[in-house]
Amino acid sequence: MVGLGLGSPFIRQAELADIHLAIDGENCRAVFLSYDTGLGASSILRELVLESGQNRAVLTLQGTPSLSAVPFGALAPILRGIHGDTLGLRTQVFRAVLKAIDDLKNTQNSDLNALPLIVLDDAHAVDTSTAELLVDLVLAGSVILVASHLRSRGMPEPLPRLWSAGLAENIDMTPLTRDQTHAYCQALLQGPVALQTSWYFWSSAKGNPLLIKLLVSEAVDDALLTQSRGVWVYQEGPRTVGRNLRDAVAHQIRGLSIHAEEALDLVALAEPVSLILVEAISGEAAVKQLVERELVHVTDLDNGTLRLASPIYGDVIRHTVSPAHRRILFDAMNQRMDSHRPTGEGLLRWVSWAIDCGLDVADELLLQAALIACKLSQPLVSLELTRHITGQDNALRVAAIKSRAEYLRGDYQAAAILLDDTLEEAHSVEDLIFASLLKVATRMALGMPASGIADEIEQLETGGLRLAGQAPAEADTIHAMVEDRVKLLKLMAFSQTGQYRNMEPLIAALKAGSAVPEAERKLVLTFALTMEAEQLCAQGRLAESQQRSSEAFAIEHSDDYDIFFIPEMIVFRQLTTALVAGDLDQAQLLLDRFFVDAGSVILSFGGSANVGRGMGYVRQGRFDQAVEALLPCIESLRATDPQQLLGFCTALTAYSAAQLGQVDLASGLLADYQEKPGMFLITSHERAFAAAAREHLKHDGVGLAALMALADESRKEGSALLELNALVLAMELGELNHVDRLLDVAAHVDGPWSAAVVQFVGGTRKNHVAKSNGSDRGPKVVHSPALADVPWYSGNNVDVPGMESASSAGAVNGQPLIAQNNGDLAMLGKLTKRESQITLMAANGLTDRAIAGQLQLSLRTVEGHLYRAYSKLGITSRDELAPLLAHSGPTESS
Repeated sequence: MVGLGLGSPFIRQAELADIHLAIDGENCRAVFLSYDTGLGASSILRELVLESGQNRAVLTLQGTPSLSAVPFGALAPILRGIHGDTLGLRTQVFRAVLKAIDDLKNTQNSDLNALPLIVLDDAHAVDTSTAELLVDLVLAGSVILVASHLRSRGMPEPLPRLWSAGLAENIDMTPLTRDQTHAYCQALLQGPVALQTSWYFWSSAKGNPLLIKLLVSEAVDDALLTQSRGVWVYQEGPRTVGRNLRDAVAHQIRGLSIHAEEALDLVALAEPVSLILVEAISGEAAVKQLVERELVHVTDLDNGTLRLASPIYGDVIRHTVSPAHRRILFDAMNQRMDSHRPTGEGLLRWVSWAIDCGLDVADELLLQAALIACKLSQPLVSLELTRHITGQDNALRVAAIKSRAEYLRGDYQAAAILLDDTLEEAHSVEDLIFASLLKVATRMALGMPASGIADEIEQLETGGLRLAGQAPAEADTIHAMVEDRVKLLKLMAFSQTGQYRNMEPLIAALKAGSAVPEAERKLVLTFALTMEAEQLCAQGRLAESQQRSSEAFAIEHSDDYDIFFIPEMIVFRQLTTALVAGDLDQAQLLLDRFFVDAGSVILSFGGSANVGRGMGYVRQGRFDQAVEALLPCIESLRATDPQQLLGFCTALTAYSAAQLGQVDLASGLLADYQEKPGMFLITSHERAFAAAAREHLKHDGVGLAALMALADESRKEGSALLELNALVLAMELGELNHVDRLLDVAAHVDGPWSAAVVQFVGGTRKNHVAKSNGSDRGPKVVHSPALADVPWYSGNNVDVPGMESASSAGAVNGQPLIAQNNGDLAMLGKLTKRESQITLMAANGLTDRAIAGQLQLSLRTVEGHLYRAYSKLGITSRDELAPLLAHSGPTESS
């Protein structure tokens, strides 16, 4: 049953507030709420009726398709006993409506001076006669109208004319954002939810509240969404497609033509699929209908590729298409695929489709599709495909793909077992190196120290010698490929131990290249650049680090080469570099890009992005928000932690809790804390924050000593960033004897964070000189002034999209614009409150998209307000706003 045990939260407060703002204004007489199915328009109207009914008469109406052709059909509940010719009937209806409103005024104890409110749900399904009468009532000043309508259907005339005349506001409902979805999931489940769990539901449902609730309900029923230490965590597994979810999707696709339904089935079974292919089978008109209904999107405009608008559509449709119809569509598609053979994700879908039809698929295609499924973070699909591989020629690659799938599911033990003895059994150098990086990463996830990598290197070299002896003609290539992989494994070991100086000759050799095949050369270069980015970051050369990461990310790889998780590895280092540098704009960009594009990869690698968000809060001194974000993340990392971040997340949370004086929480976290081998760039920060947390709790100087030891070790290795982090934490705890050293190190570290530290330390040193004359003996921890008070900290926000900067036409020297003279004030007075607000924001240089983001309106709503404002002001573009306005200091109006 849908919603069993779930809450029923109202999540559209922003839209409801916009409606209240509009109807309380002087010039607004109607509000139109444009929605798509499942976005929650009816819930807004219900809340509006409850709230508005406290001070004004409210008449509710409901549009119904069955009465849409009946004159005044929507008004049937209040028209009992009315009859007559058309003219007489209209007059009687008008009087009946006014009488109903008067009766409500008397029964609802409403303010007699407040205009009555008519709330109409599903206005697209009302008849023209009702629409005309409502417009007459609005124009007569008798009522205010709030009406919702499906975006795809519009409203009957003459209702749209109210908007054209400037008497109506239009509010475009949009899907929930990631953060709104997180709050919604917590309200549904009535408890904390891991961020990647809620963001997985957001990605799957494309922010549709109805679909999110159905997914959450089914996940609870399937025991895929469970509580771990009070935190709801989702783990991927076999799932059902329940009746309620099927009904919800059926409602959204209702009304399609037969050919459009066929086209939708084709896209669901084959996406991403060629537009030309679908049009050839179902017709251009069918595809056009799907695009207009926003059920599919056209991507890759150069080649014309179709995708479903929501992944849920695909899950449901693939579940409901009958086997016979599935086979007919497959044959129709296969006959036309000669010039449009699928690749990548399209190949994966085609192979899965063929298996569902009971067809035999070659092992090579199954292997390729299973590998693609792994790279798309679809481990269950990958494991299912490998079960259909019958030959033994690719046994090692099958084992590697299964291992990668288990790794994605967080079962590192199973992943490691699958890779046991693979190097000794390799019959080619390609098989030998195929899973070499994954094998080491899997064992590192199980806690293998760097010294264990030496054993893996020895096995790899032994295997290379054996294969070279068996194929002397290919010995040079075999040796080159094995030597490159050995260098990569050594880099992984140095990354774990923090021996960044030892990385330099290996990275240089790998970047120089060797006599290896092109696909291997690309992977080696990508890996080398990624490791160089980490090394440069540790050394404080943060701008260069970001550049190397960008270069690595730009290298394209074939879908069927290797099994390692290069993209996540690069993004993780990019995000780490941005956060430790204090480049919060770049960090936010990476977080947005990761979660918008990631899909199901969120479940496996979302921990790194969420820990990154928590680190951003800590860097800003926003410790309460850090704890709120990181505590649920700890539980999700217990389930799957491919980047070895559980210890770092725990240390950050303990440090934040200690800063807030939450002693029990911080103490409990430190008691659970365990350090595991991982990237030393993170491990060093982890150790530093854990030591600082202990010092905050104990005040015994032990944590300070540990921080200074970390700083000294980092100096020996030339890791300026790591040294600076330890020194700053020590300084915040009261260690002010190393200010000169801190300033010297900060001078060698890029980024706004180090600059903020220098700004802060300048003032701290003066205070220290005054205090040192009367200092007492023994360890004494004195909290120095908050580093978070430095302007850089208070002026950044890692989780709010950055406001676009003012253009030269909108503001000068940071000063906002206001009306220039009384005449212009009078002109602005012609605008509604919302039009004035948006016009001033536009004049201050904000783009339409930035205004929409700040006010939580749709882009089309902002554009509509500006269009009407320009008409009232007698201008044609935003460039003409600036001459109307003058530079002034901030005022209440601005």
